[in-house]
Amino acid sequence: MANSVCSFCESALDHCHGTLVVHADRSVECTDGECIDFAHVRHTFVVDCGDVAGGCRCAENGATSLAG
Repeated sequence: MANSVCSFCESALDHCHGTLVVHADRSVECTDGECIDFAHVRHTFVVDCGDVAGGCRCAENGATSLAG
């Protein structure tokens, strides 16, 4: 089995391997506990909190789509 290598890591590009989660109040958090910069451009995946398995409390309050 071949090891997969991150092309961003190989190129020394600033990036994060986590998913950025955008909440209804536009606050964000990342699934990578070591992420220190929550800029959208650093994340390959950006999702609305309501799309996360199990949902989010702020999505219950009528949040609209904010990711992207």
